[in-house]
Amino acid sequence: MMNYSEAVKLALNYIEESEISLKITCEGECAAGWYFCYDSEDYIRTGNPSSQLAGNGPILIDKRSGELHVFGTDKPLQNYLDEYISSRGG
Repeated sequence: MMNYSEAVKLALNYIEESEISLKITCEGECAAGWYFCYDSEDYIRTGNPSSQLAGNGPILIDKRSGELHVFGTDKPLQNYLDEYISSRGG
């Protein structure tokens, strides 16, 4: 069973693989685990729209398995969370 601290480490490891500097912008917990949204550090610092990422879906760390799942961007986060929770049986 994964805990929050371990989930944060996995999420940070994932975004640190990028060629540009990224930061977590929001996070939360759901029945399946913890989700994290992120954007470029430059966008967070300056608000410059040209620095904002496009196509960066939220990630979920499953608290049962510790697996990292990357969601898409074409639906609200809650839809992805609901679908994931339903697919794993709650």
